Amino acid sequence: MKSLKLKRYTVPFAGLATVILVSLMLSSCGSIPDGEDWPTFRHDTQRSGVSSESIDVTSLSESWAYHSPAAPNPAWSGPAKWDAYAKVNGLRSMRDYDSVFHVASVGNSMFFGSSAENTVTCIDARNGDERWVYFTDGPVRIAPTYSDGRLYFGSDDGFAYCLDAGTGELIWKFSPSPEEPLIPNNGAFISQWPVRTGVMLTDGTAYFGAGMLPWKNSYLCAVDAKTGSTEGENCFTEMLDIMTLEGAMLASDSRLYVTQGRVPPAVFDRSNGDFLGQLPGGGGVFALITPDSRIMHGPGNKTGWITESDSESRERIAQYPLGNAMLATEDRYYILTDTSLSAVDPETRDKLWTSRSNHPFTIIMAGNIIFAGGDKSVAAYNADDGSLLKTFDVDGRAHGLAFSRGRLYVSTDTGSIHCFSR
Repeated sequence: MKSLKLKRYTVPFAGLATVILVSLMLSSCGSIPDGEDWPTFRHDTQRSGVSSESIDVTSLSESWAYHSPAAPNPAWSGPAKWDAYAKVNGLRSMRDYDSVFHVASVGNSMFFGSSAENTVTCIDARNGDERWVYFTDGPVRIAPTYSDGRLYFGSDDGFAYCLDAGTGELIWKFSPSPEEPLIPNNGAFISQWPVRTGVMLTDGTAYFGAGMLPWKNSYLCAVDAKTGSTEGENCFTEMLDIMTLEGAMLASDSRLYVTQGRVPPAVFDRSNGDFLGQLPGGGGVFALITPDSRIMHGPGNKTGWITESDSESRERIAQYPLGNAMLATEDRYYILTDTSLSAVDPETRDKLWTSRSNHPFTIIMAGNIIFAGGDKSVAAYNADDGSLLKTFDVDGRAHGLAFSRGRLYVSTDTGSIHCFSR
């Protein structure tokens, strides 16, 4: 590993008074609804998109909506309209991780980062009122992660951040990269090593990657979640060659998985950052780890597919043509395409049911309900038989979904976040 110049900033933690304030802020001066939190992108470090919370979907209606003054500013434009050489239409985007303001929600607080205003915002989940805003020096592209009263995220300014979740005050920020000139990107100046993986928390360690340019070294970092220090068990900063780390990271018990856009996800040893190779299949930034330790990723190249592999051996198990996104439970896979939603037996791969669907962008699951995002609407399906139960109108294309404590959050490409609740 090459010699590194690390930049870390800390501020004092206010102790018991801050803990009390965090508790008050998260409760929004009122009772917290029963149910399950959604503390990070797609619910957990396996990016399952699945909550065990049971709901009556017919009781949900819009309770408030947040409308950003500026629409999201994605890091990359969408795919080409066609591949003229191969004569292929309908190409899939392999870097669509920031087309909306993805959210995390804990108690009565909802958090999101903005690629348009270079901010992280805390919203009162009960009424949509703004509580606090924190400004960085670059776009924030991945949903923040909440853990133990703190909020973690990365920015295109090259830093990973830790804030007090109740007040929005900085606790620490850390950058592994040298102090070199900023570069122009999407009408702004950003670090040559933007943090576009978000910050993933597990077992007291905060993981993230920094880097964008394939001709520059990138960094894979694991720091102490409380202090931002690289000193300690399972902490490291690894300099990597020819890797573009972007999109939310995943973790198994022993591995880290980092999506890379046009090429398949990279695999690392979680304890020391050693590079273990790449997954088979194509590129893309969609990925999840199943309950039985298989990893799905895609949407591949050209017209797309999702590849299923063993998360430890990296051996390919199967491919699912035309898949945009998936969910995995103990006994079923759910596959979303441009025109359908299907349930599949994980072992035989026989289809258990298929429903026509014009909601192709993303899916999550809460209890026995599958939510799918489409253009100007979200659809709710019965997971047992695929029957359509209800639709919800939204402003724009719904590429981001989350469900927490009886509330459905829908993020769209116009910069809107809609909240549906009982």
